[in-house]
Amino acid sequence: MFVLFVLLPLFASMIITQFFEQKFSKYIALIGAVISLALFPLITKGSFSVNLLSIGSYVVSFATNVLPLNLMLLGIVLIIAPLIILYSFGYMSVRSEQKRFYTEILAFEISMLLFSVSYSFITLFIAWEFLSLTSYLLIGFWNTREIANTAARKAITTVFLGDLCILGVIAILLSTVGSVTFSNVFSFIKTNQSIALLISVLLAIAVFTKSAQFPFSEWLPDAMEGPTPVSAFLHSSTMVKAGVFSILLLFPIFYASNLLGVIFVIALITVLLSTLNALKEKHIKKVIAYSTIQELGLMMLAFSGGAIAAGVYFFFAQSFYKVLLFFSSGVVMESTDKISLDETSGLKVNKVIYITTLFGILALAGFIPFDGFFASIGMSSSFYNNIIVYVVLNIFGIMTSLYSFRWLFLNSKKTTPYAKIKYKSISKSIELSMIISSVLILIASASFFYLIKPVLGGTYSNFTLQTLNPLDVIIETILAVSGLVIAYIAIKKSVSLKSSLLIKLVNNGIIVNTAYMYITKGVYAISEGFSYFEEGLSSLFDSFGRGVVDLGKIIRKVSVGNINNYALVLSVGMILLFLFIFVLKGV
Repeated sequence: MFVLFVLLPLFASMIITQFFEQKFSKYIALIGAVISLALFPLITKGSFSVNLLSIGSYVVSFATNVLPLNLMLLGIVLIIAPLIILYSFGYMSVRSEQKRFYTEILAFEISMLLFSVSYSFITLFIAWEFLSLTSYLLIGFWNTREIANTAARKAITTVFLGDLCILGVIAILLSTVGSVTFSNVFSFIKTNQSIALLISVLLAIAVFTKSAQFPFSEWLPDAMEGPTPVSAFLHSSTMVKAGVFSILLLFPIFYASNLLGVIFVIALITVLLSTLNALKEKHIKKVIAYSTIQELGLMMLAFSGGAIAAGVYFFFAQSFYKVLLFFSSGVVMESTDKISLDETSGLKVNKVIYITTLFGILALAGFIPFDGFFASIGMSSSFYNNIIVYVVLNIFGIMTSLYSFRWLFLNSKKTTPYAKIKYKSISKSIELSMIISSVLILIASASFFYLIKPVLGGTYSNFTLQTLNPLDVIIETILAVSGLVIAYIAIKKSVSLKSSLLIKLVNNGIIVNTAYMYITKGVYAISEGFSYFEEGLSSLFDSFGRGVVDLGKIIRKVSVGNINNYALVLSVGMILLFLFIFVLKGV
C-alpha cells in the first residue's frame, strides 16, 4: 500500500506533464495529493529493504521504515500539500506556468515523503538530493528574474556542502561498518566512538545547511523570491524540516558522539540572530522566514538539550500556523503590489483573511488556546532545571510576540481604494485554504494532550512533556501580552523600531552573505581559469588539426599520379636519409 501511496502523486505529475492541457494541471495535482492523503490511514507500520549492490562484505541497501515518528512527518506533508495546491489555484494566475509549477510541487512532495521513511543512508541521500533539486527549481521558478535565479543558486550551493558530507558519511560507513542501514550503524557506533564522532560532525554540517542553522542561515530568507506557495511548503513541512528531522532519525549517532552540546550552542546562536533579524526586517515574507529559522533553532535546541517531547510537538504544531502566515503574506503582496512592511496595508479589508491571519499570529506569539501556546510552554517547562536557559527562552518568547504583532499591525494600516478592491476579490480557493489552516491550528492544540506519547514510543519513551500547570499558563500569557503591548506602543504610537548597533553587529547576513560573496567570486575565478585552460587546449588541438589539413593539401598536390614526381621525392628522401646516417657516424 505504501508503494501505491508514494506513486500516486508521481503518476499525477506524469499525466500533467505528458497528456493534459495547462488548464487541467492544477486539478490533476490536487486529486493526486488528496488521494495520497486519503490513503494515509491505510499505511501500516513496518520496514522494507532491498540490497542495491553487494561487493564482498559491503552492502548498499535501499531501506524504509514506518514508525509513529515517521507517520507524524508523513501526515504533516500529506495534509499541507493539498492546502498548498488549493491556495495555488488563486495564486498561479498565468496558465502557461501552471503545468511546470504543479509538476515541481508534486515532485517536491514525493521527495519529502521518501525522506520521511528513510532507514538507510542511501535512501536518505536520494531523498535529500531530490529535495535540493526540486527546491532549486521552485525557488528559481520565475527564472526571468535574476534575483530569483541568484537565490536558487545560493540555496543549492549552500546545501551542496551538506550533500558532500552525507556522501562522506556513506563512504566511511561502507569502509568500516560494511552497511548503510540505520540499525546496523546504530549497533556499530556503540563500541566505536571515534567513528561516531567523525560521522556526527559530517551529519551536523549537513543538518545545519538543510535547516538553515548558523552559519548557513541566509539562504532561507533569500529563498523568499520563489512563489508564496513554495515558501509556505518549504517552511512548514518540507526541506528545512528535513534537516531538523534528521536529528531525530539519527539521534543515537549524535548521542554516542557527545556532539549534542555543540549542536545546542549553535542552535542558541541561530535563535538569537534570527530573532533579532525578524525584529528589524521589513520584507513581509522575510520576517516570517527569520521566524522559521528561529523555530528550527528552538527545535534543535530542544532535541540536543534533552527536551525531545517538547521539540517533537513544536515540530508538529509549527507546520500549521506557519503555512497560514505565508498564505496571508501572499494575499497582502498580491493586493497591495508591495513587499515592504512600510508600504503594505489593508489586511483588515477582507474579514476572512484577517481573522484567519489573526489565528496564525496568535499561535506564533504564544496565545492560549492556539498550538503555539502549548509549544512554547512545552519548550520552557522542559528546562526548569536550567534557570539560565529557562529565562533566555522566556525572553525569546517576548521578542517573538513583539515581531509577530509588529508584522500584523504594519500590514493592517489603511490602504488604497484599488487595494481594497483586490482584497475583496481574493479567490475563494485562497480563503478556503486559510480557513482550513486555521482549523488545523486548533486541532493541533488539542493534540498536545494526546500526540506525544504514542509518537515517541520505544526509543524515546523516557522523553515526556511536563504536566501543564496554572503557573505555566500565567507566565506564557504574560510573555505573549508583553510582546503585544510593546508592539502596540512601538507601531501605533510611532516609536521607531530601527535596527540598533547590536543588531547590526550580530546580523547573520553580514557574516554569511559576505563570506558567500567571496566564495562565489573564488569559484568563478577558478572556473574562469579552467575556461582559459580549456580554450588554450582547444586552440592547440585546432592548430594541430589545421596543420594536418595543410599537410594533406601539400601531399595532394604531390600525389597527382606523375611517376617522375614520385621518383624525385624518393630520391630526395634517400639522399636525406644517407646524409643523416653519415652525420650520426661522424658524431
